[in-house]
Amino acid sequence: MDVIGSPRLLVLLYRFLLLLKFTGVVLYGGGLVGALVATSSIDRKRAVHAIASPGLLVTWTAGYFLTLQLNLSLTEPWILGGLSLSFVSQLALVAMATRERRTVAGALMAAVPFFFVLVLMIFRPRWPGVDT
Repeated sequence: MDVIGSPRLLVLLYRFLLLLKFTGVVLYGGGLVGALVATSSIDRKRAVHAIASPGLLVTWTAGYFLTLQLNLSLTEPWILGGLSLSFVSQLALVAMATRERRTVAGALMAAVPFFFVLVLMIFRPRWPGVDT
């Protein structure tokens, strides 16, 4: 077997992508919490644009490469749900960063979808009767 297709290299790549995705999730969660607890709008913007947004980009990128490596369809319910809910959370964070004041509704619109993204990433619901 060639070097590129060696099982050890594939396992190493898989673990690296998992680490990268986990790092992105931690960055996004940290930016989310930072935006929620920030007392000034400048700090809120910094948390959203310098921490959460790059974290989401890293998460999506690593997740995409994981789906390629694991031969998963991007139409799996947990993947579609995770992408959609993380996008909703990000939009709520950006909206919160553009306002002078935080609101409970804005905080919930950012935090609740993120929680459900984590649930989807852990439990990975699939279409019934469909095997890949």
